[in-house]
Formats: sequence, C-alpha cells, structure tokens
Amino acid sequence: MTSCSIHLKVYCTILIVFIFSLSGCKSTPDPVKPSYVIPAALSHLPADAANQGLDIIDVQLSLGDRNLYLANNGNIKMLSTAQCQLDISAHRGDFRQPESSANAISSALNDNFNSVEIDVMLLKDGTWVDHHDSQTGRATVYYTGERFKLNRMSFQQFSNLKLRDKHSNNLLNQRPITAAEAFKVFGAYRDQSQRLNVEIKSDTNGQKLVELDNMLRKYIGLGGFYYSAAELDVLYKLRGINPSVYLGFIQGGHPTSVEKLAADLRKGVKNDAYYLDNQHNLELAGRYGTKRYRSRYKDYTAKSSLTQLQKKLGSNSGLHLDIRSFMQHPSVRYSAHQLGMKVYTYSLNGSDYHQTQLLKLTIDQLPDGAIVDATPYKICQRLFNGAKPKKRYQASSNVGRYITSLPQDADFDRFDEMLGYQTEGYYLSLASGLKAIHSTPVNKVPNNIPTPLLEHGFPTITDEIIDTDTGDTIILSLPSRQAD
Repeated sequence: MTSCSIHLKVYCTILIVFIFSLSGCKSTPDPVKPSYVIPAALSHLPADAANQGLDIIDVQLSLGDRNLYLANNGNIKMLSTAQCQLDISAHRGDFRQPESSANAISSALNDNFNSVEIDVMLLKDGTWVDHHDSQTGRATVYYTGERFKLNRMSFQQFSNLKLRDKHSNNLLNQRPITAAEAFKVFGAYRDQSQRLNVEIKSDTNGQKLVELDNMLRKYIGLGGFYYSAAELDVLYKLRGINPSVYLGFIQGGHPTSVEKLAADLRKGVKNDAYYLDNQHNLELAGRYGTKRYRSRYKDYTAKSSLTQLQKKLGSNSGLHLDIRSFMQHPSVRYSAHQLGMKVYTYSLNGSDYHQTQLLKLTIDQLPDGAIVDATPYKICQRLFNGAKPKKRYQASSNVGRYITSLPQDADFDRFDEMLGYQTEGYYLSLASGLKAIHSTPVNKVPNNIPTPLLEHGFPTITDEIIDTDTGDTIILSLPSRQAD
C-alpha cells in the first residue's frame, strides 16, 4: 500500500512538472512581425491609395487639395467623380492595356470608369470570345503569323493567339480571353455602380444570344450589364430574351469621319501603330470612305427615326452615334429624352477630337455618355473642372510644393513626366503640351538673340555672346571659290 502511494506521488509530481512546462511554453508567444500602419492623415483615402514612400503624406494631401490621389499602381485618380455628369465608358477596356485581356477590364474598373465596353463574337465552334476585329493580325496574332477569320477559328486555334502590346506592337506571352472569362473578371472587380457594355459583333441566332445572356446573368447579375450592336435585328432578338436590359443601337460613323480616317490612314504605312489600330474601323465603314458608303449611310437622329427605334427596342434603349453626327444634329438629345431614350457618343477620329467637340457643349447639351480612349480624370477635368485646386493646403516638400503650384490645366495623367520639369518651372498641360508655370513678360534681348522657346518640348539653343573686349583674336578660315 505504501509503495503504491509512493509511486502515485512520483507520478503526480512528474505530471505537474509537465503541465507547468507546457504552460511555460504557452506563456511565451511567437514574435509577431510588426505590420505597417497607415498614417492617420491618409486614413480617409481609398484602399488602393499609396501610403508609403518619401514625403507620401505631403504628396497625397497636396493632390487631395485637387480632388486627386496617387494610387499604388502609380496612376493619379480622382477622389470623387460625383460632379462629372456623364457616363464615361472605357472603349475596349483601359486604352493603355492590351485589347481582349483581363488587365484591360480590371484596370478600367480600378480607374473608376462608369462602364467598360468590350466586343464579343463567335468562333466557328460556337464559343463566345472577347475580340474586336473580324480577323487576327492587329491586336492578336497567331503563333505562325497566319491570319484567320474569327468565325472560322476553333477554340484550340483561338487559344494559340498572342496579344500585342499597344505601345511597342511587340507580341506578349498572353492570350486573348473568352467572353465567359471577361464576364468573370468584370464580376470580380466591379463596384456595384459599374456596368459592362457588351457590344455584339456577330449576327447570330436566338439560341446563342440566350447562352450569352445566361452567362452575363450568372457572372455579373441583372443590372450590371447592357448590350449594344450595329445590327438592329440582333438587338430586337435580345429584347425578347431580356425585357429589362438596356439596348444601344450603334449608328455608323459619319461619312466625313470615315473620309477623314481614310485620309489619315493613306498617309501612314502598314506597320504604323495608328494604321494598325484603325484599319479595321475603316474596312467596316465601307471601302475607304467612298461614295458607296455615303450612299448607304443611314441617319437615325430625326425624331421619327428615334420613334421607330423605340418601337422595336422598347423604352430602355438608346442611340450610340459618331460625335460628328451628334454635333450636326444637336436636337437628337432632346428628341431622345422626350422618348425616354439615351444618347452616347464615340469617335472614329481619335479621343482628342472627341473631347474637343464635347468641350464646345454646355452641360445641358452633353450626351448621356461617351465611349472614350482616355481616363475618367481627363474627361472630368476638361469638361467639368473636376480636379480644380482649392488652395487650402500648404505643402512642405519639394514635390508637394510643385503639385500645389501647378495651374488648373496640368495633365496629371502624365504626372511622372511632369516631375522631370519641376526644377525648371514647367509643366505638361492637358491641351497645349509643355508650358511655363508662371508666365512673365520677357524683356527684349539686345543683339537680336532669340529668347528660348518651348514649341517642340525642349528649349531652343542660342549662341553665346562673344566678348570683344578681351583683345583675343578670332580667326575664321573659309573655303575659297575654287574649292566650291
């Protein structure tokens, strides 16, 4: 009995020591790596705002005085676009990213576009894909260099396509995405207020359109997308499939816009980036803007034509037209609104031309939306002064002071470039290129020495004044007439 109690005591002692050793281990937690704490002064900024780096607080507060902030990706974005009374739609996604890529969609959403426009068409095997051109060679290239019609390609062949970089035209190790992939990306990155504009390029049957609509409902949901097409019958079929969705009928480019595009392209060459980017638009418009296209061009801007459109497409519909047509028929907006329809504009002659035309309009004359190859910041600033400096913040760093000194027309889309001019007192404007921050009158310079200019983006080099009082002799040797 005694031996049992001794053994029991020993066992209890060992157990107690073991328990204390465990508790001792638990009382010493693993070291926790310190996490970066966002400065309180920047806590009000959006989640993608940069919050680390030299003078970041001063930089962000200086930008914030203009309703702007610096994002982690290096872009300058607007804190609020509430004052921008226009649906700004990203043409084929972010214009800086490769077409038909997931990045083009996610980047446009991240840049706060109201909507993102993509093009969808059918392959030979019935697969819906995100692709603009009817054939390969411009934005996408087959690995052998062979050109294909999209409606003759299988999905296996499509998956072997390579995307082209927009800036260098070099091929990338990326493939274009299917329509389903595009819808998934949009659904994953969108804000609830952002919508996808699905432009249908293929003239197809109702069954394939039902398939397309079901994919959009599944990955995005009703209210998160709408359709546009240049074929009225396609939109009519869609109205029967989806009674509530918005339908935008795309009127063809104005004949003058087509001819202007043709003239510009004739000046280019086959490998020119502008030519590659616009050749397909011209081919679709009709043989280089000839009389054939002008004769078959149909204008829907009259109220009677809009009424016919509405009867076929329903009240939740609209007209998407070339900005030149919109400017020539300013009453189209009023007529459309009387019928409960919307009006969107696009341009065949470039985003700059599109913007210059919109700038001629008052706020009450603007279309409901614009499909553009520009950032929301640029459109909002040019049309609505959305980034107007309040001049309430006193910067303390060199970069901050440079930001607060910039005039209202500074181009913050080119912020990195502008920083290279801060010590010289210049900046990049939205419309005029390189300009001086402080314009001061220049006194006349004696000896007819020209004042440095900035017409081409860099100072003019002028001759140095020769001091003739030093007594040194300057000898110049000129060739004789015999040598001529």
